[in-house]
Amino acid sequence: MALEIGGDVHRPRLPPPEPLQLRILSFLPLRSAILASSLSRSWRGLWARRWEDDGNPSSSLHHHLRPYSTPCCNKLLEILELRQSQGRRGRIDRYSLVVDTLSIRPHGLGRYLAAAARCGVEDLRVELRRATPDTPLLFPFPAAAGPALARLSLRGIGLSGLHSRAARPCAALEAVLLHSVRLDFQELARMLALCPRLRVLGLRSCTGISRVAVTPAMGLSSLRTVTIIDCSSLIGVDFALVSSLRSFRYSGGFCFYLPGDALFADLDIRFGIKKSRNVLICHKVFSGWFETRVCSKLATLTICSNVLFVVSSLLNATSHAESTKMVGDLFPRMTELQLIMLEMKAPELANIYVFLKNSGCSNLERLFVQLPTAPSGLLVDSFDYVGLEPPPDVLENLKVVKITNFSWNRYELQLVLFLLRKASSLHKLVLITPSLEPLHVPGIQKADLLFLAEAVANGKVILSGSDDAATQPFHSDVSADF
Repeated sequence: MALEIGGDVHRPRLPPPEPLQLRILSFLPLRSAILASSLSRSWRGLWARRWEDDGNPSSSLHHHLRPYSTPCCNKLLEILELRQSQGRRGRIDRYSLVVDTLSIRPHGLGRYLAAAARCGVEDLRVELRRATPDTPLLFPFPAAAGPALARLSLRGIGLSGLHSRAARPCAALEAVLLHSVRLDFQELARMLALCPRLRVLGLRSCTGISRVAVTPAMGLSSLRTVTIIDCSSLIGVDFALVSSLRSFRYSGGFCFYLPGDALFADLDIRFGIKKSRNVLICHKVFSGWFETRVCSKLATLTICSNVLFVVSSLLNATSHAESTKMVGDLFPRMTELQLIMLEMKAPELANIYVFLKNSGCSNLERLFVQLPTAPSGLLVDSFDYVGLEPPPDVLENLKVVKITNFSWNRYELQLVLFLLRKASSLHKLVLITPSLEPLHVPGIQKADLLFLAEAVANGKVILSGSDDAATQPFHSDVSADF
């Protein structure tokens, strides 16, 4: 929509084309390129591909050490040492080392990493695919982190050297991503303390960590993004002192504490199991956020149905209270919402209605609903059990909806009908379903089924047997970061 200001017409700015974005990123240092990814959705992740157009493809190297590999391990080491001898011309922006052989020893790994560090590597990825119990391979931190290293990604490999008195801080390191790494609470705390400029922390499927906590002594005042996914030993997460947080992504069955004064841009919170302690913690976190308007700048929100239950109960209680501090729009800038539904029955549909009615998300443009892969069971209860009328017109800006695992459950269909009727600006509603023809659904009136069939015929509703890769939620690529 054009806006007239002082007689001039100003139209929304479109993002530059991708080749131009990659060209711009190719002139930036790695740290600046990573930071640029936070500008908007259209820039996210492009920094990792900036070498495609930088005129020097060799600035990114990938070595995969396989059994009986050709060239041999020594030859690959010579390649790194040759690059080192070339001075500035031999610098390597990005180096990836995948170890898929038992023939390499710790000393050999150390030589590889030391050579890469001397080449000025800014982005280092090390993955160990074969365990070596007799002589385990360990990443020597921070000794193997060169002075230019800005991003470190480790997978399947342990850490050593963290408690050395000679360990020096990694002054340039801004992103640490650990996947399937075993380390305890003290080792992780020591690692964080050695990264004073850390902006991004990611932990996925890590074992041995019982707790993640940031203390004032760590001085992590620049930390912006935290991702914690499926760390089985973890029972507590405490970032209450990190007011600089802007992005928090969390999946697991443990409790968490977050700052009450941070201004989040995106949140992704999923509880696999609805435990009473998690519900209480989540209730406390969101009630505090609502009172202090922490979510006033939130653009993207992903929550599972367990969290939706907590948030909706808070919103419902607020709407019936005579006086409350939680008034006005709670999510005035939110443009995307993703709901991960572990079940889809009458209570879940009621929770969705409550959220949309009372959350104040009038600028919502994209809605994603992931339904359970298995049917929710026999639907023997009456639809009237929802006990709540669909909310009034609160979705005037909603343009795109995608619902995956759609199984023609009558509560699922009722949600679809509601969205079709209330979203006046809707461009498309995509249903990922094995049944590509509208089905007769008990409990749904014939007029509603005809209304849906008409929407399918005119292309507003799209039935698809496979996921639409062109329409993905913002948090769909969390796993790709590791």
